[in-house]
Amino acid sequence: MAKEKRINGPMVNNKKVIRSIAAKTVMANPGKSLVVVLSIALCTFMFSALFTISGSLIAKFQDDTNRQIGTSCNAGVKYLNEEEYNRLVSDKSLKNVTGSIHVGTAVNDELSKIFAQVDYHDEASAKKDFCYPEVGRLPEKENEISVSSLILQAFGIKADSKEDYESLLGKNLSLKLSGKDKEQTIDFVIVGIHTGDQVSAAQMILVSKEFQEKFSPTPTSSYYDNDTSVNLDGGYGRINAEVDFFFPLFFKYQIEKSIKRNGLPEDTQYGINWGSVGSSADFGTIAFVVLMLFTIFLSGYLIINNIYRINVYTDIRSYGLLKTVGTSSKQLKRIVNRQALYHSIPGIIIGIAGGIIAGSLLLPMFMDEMALSESIDSKAVINIWILLFSALFSYVTVRISVRKATKLASGVSPIEAVHYAENNSFRGKRRKQSATFTATNFAFRNVFKEKKKCFFVVLSLALSMTVLCTVYTLLIGFDENKYIANFLMTDFSVADATTDNRAVSNHVYDGITQSFLDEVKKLAGISELGNVYAEPSIQDLNDRDYARFKERLLDNEKAYENSARHLSALYYDESGEQTNDDTYTIANIYGMDDYALSTLKILHGNFDAEKFKTGKYILVNEYDYDGNESNFVSYFLPGETIAVNNANGDIREYEVMATIDIPFAVRIQAYTDMDVNYVLPTDEFHDFFGERAPMRTLIDATDDAEPAIESWLADYTRNVEPSLTYTSRSVFRKEFSSMTEMFKMVGGLLTTILALIGILNFINTIVTSVISRRLELAMLEAVGMTKSIQKKSLCIEGVIYGTLSLLFGAILSSIISLLMIKPLESDLFFFSYKFTLLPIVVVLPFLILVMILIPYIVYKRAMRETIIERLRLADA
Repeated sequence: MAKEKRINGPMVNNKKVIRSIAAKTVMANPGKSLVVVLSIALCTFMFSALFTISGSLIAKFQDDTNRQIGTSCNAGVKYLNEEEYNRLVSDKSLKNVTGSIHVGTAVNDELSKIFAQVDYHDEASAKKDFCYPEVGRLPEKENEISVSSLILQAFGIKADSKEDYESLLGKNLSLKLSGKDKEQTIDFVIVGIHTGDQVSAAQMILVSKEFQEKFSPTPTSSYYDNDTSVNLDGGYGRINAEVDFFFPLFFKYQIEKSIKRNGLPEDTQYGINWGSVGSSADFGTIAFVVLMLFTIFLSGYLIINNIYRINVYTDIRSYGLLKTVGTSSKQLKRIVNRQALYHSIPGIIIGIAGGIIAGSLLLPMFMDEMALSESIDSKAVINIWILLFSALFSYVTVRISVRKATKLASGVSPIEAVHYAENNSFRGKRRKQSATFTATNFAFRNVFKEKKKCFFVVLSLALSMTVLCTVYTLLIGFDENKYIANFLMTDFSVADATTDNRAVSNHVYDGITQSFLDEVKKLAGISELGNVYAEPSIQDLNDRDYARFKERLLDNEKAYENSARHLSALYYDESGEQTNDDTYTIANIYGMDDYALSTLKILHGNFDAEKFKTGKYILVNEYDYDGNESNFVSYFLPGETIAVNNANGDIREYEVMATIDIPFAVRIQAYTDMDVNYVLPTDEFHDFFGERAPMRTLIDATDDAEPAIESWLADYTRNVEPSLTYTSRSVFRKEFSSMTEMFKMVGGLLTTILALIGILNFINTIVTSVISRRLELAMLEAVGMTKSIQKKSLCIEGVIYGTLSLLFGAILSSIISLLMIKPLESDLFFFSYKFTLLPIVVVLPFLILVMILIPYIVYKRAMRETIIERLRLADA
């Protein structure tokens, strides 16, 4: 111990002196300190900008999604009676419980394009569900309502501003209400109005408790008392409890525990607010977030670590002198850490301010590319937690980054510090000098003599290339045609407003009028036009057909275990025993024109258009139980004969020509129990099921004519036949473009930041190398190595760093592409995986140029001193 004290010197335990030395060291070289402060500010800027943008986007997206769903609560429990609801209310483990009661639906003709939901809400639930009146109050009397502005607009009433709302209070509104077992027209008085949101699935009409108890009283029996989970009362009068949790993660687990804890039936139906951040948070999601934070942290670490290495190299003699006067290794660490603190305070303040400003300016650009509700503003969401987290994240990054520097500074001895050059080691080992002065040998030796430093420089450059390559792979994989085809197979699709409106209960499947067809055929630029006719039916399967149906679907172990187990409840109980002798299935029968038939995908068999028109053949879909086409189950096979019946009980036999997949955009947009679908030619369909109007008209147009046709359709469906609605490629094309632009902007921003950090890290490495090797380079120059060779060797070092970065980036990009991007092909319906490293090839010339120019410029600036002045460093 005595020997150790003599080596380290006496302890000077003076915190004030340490603070003073650290402060004077920082102020002694303002230029160098400014570089450190700006480096910390850059990292903090990156953290705070990313956290501001991501935090704001999450908040905006969550608010937008909540408005689509119609509530901001974490979860909901459905169809409760009063006693069951009170159990949840008294549960102290739940943060908050509010309730609403479904009364009915407004079904006026004016509301054919809107799902007008009539509910009772108290004050708390109305605020949670975005329907609390902005003007007026909640209903109190039986004949009072509070209504969405969009409901009023559907009736042709001007309701665009708060002034309009004020003028409408006290006015009458006649509504046709449909409930459990009655439909009646009632005159109401408007006492409250809230601004309706176009993204919401339903527009709310609020009634009083008095009206609810009269029109749809809450049953005392439990909805779940019956043997089946589907109760005949349809949920009218039942209480829907909306629940908030204290812990903002794992909502599904929490709501299931709450149902069990409060003794509610096991089959109680519940819903999770998928708009809440915690709704889908699982260990995989959390791990991904942690990985992203680690990547951001690593990027900051790489630049700050190198900055402090430069500080240590330039101040190493000062540290040696401090040791000669008794400063201990521990105190030297404190000095370096104190310097880091003095650098961090202004750096973090500047970075946070800049990040918040940049985030606030960039946020509207991001939001312009997102299809968010008009009710959502584009102001950045700034709260104290974003500021504190950014500051903490930056400071932790700085403290971890300087650990290497403090270790380096505290480990130096006075003699070593005075004669320090990077070529020396503090452990006293002497490196072997190269026998030759070739620029290439010299460059390779300098790059690889500190392998850890080389690794971090290469990693920082490779990270930006990896992100760039990943974003590019995603973008070229996004298939616009696939995306649009999921919603629309043709340029335009026209149907009755109720046909595809999942919110309404009465769908019209023959809403296309002859007058519309006559007018649309007159339009210039129509290249193809076809109609789809539909007949939802009950098909009684004969013994032959039922035997096939049972063998291929009901007895299919894989399909039964996945989803047919639930769907086949008509035939089997949970033990797999047949429950009744009924051998029927719900089926949708379609009649299709030639153009509509062209949208179908043939799975098995061959389609012959001329033979099909004879009316002797039928097309049958296959059962999709998991979304994987290779696992589709055939009900009937090509070449087999099946029996089809109409509503009158008439039966015809058809030969299955082929099995098909009907695009969702063409069919009835709802799935039946077994999802059986038959397709017949139009003439045969009309002959067997009766003449009727089309369910859907599909239109294809020339590119030049598309805008004019869309304008005509918009005007026609608004002013001539408002019962019709249309969808078009341009709408989904804009959505697709918005989504890809988001990826471009986010990926481009992240790539730019990481590339900047990588280049700055490389600059720091070259600067550190040149500064710390000034003596070595001077000695080599004195014995014959020219400045030309030295510059050439430094440029070759840059090329080596660039080449290694490209190789490492290519390897890392390939791994991420194959392991993380390729699996998206099965998860995203519009994604087609294509392996590529094209971005790395494109940036190759630019990267090599930067890697050559930076060492050249740094060498020129650092070697302005004469060789005599640099050789004197050895005697300093």
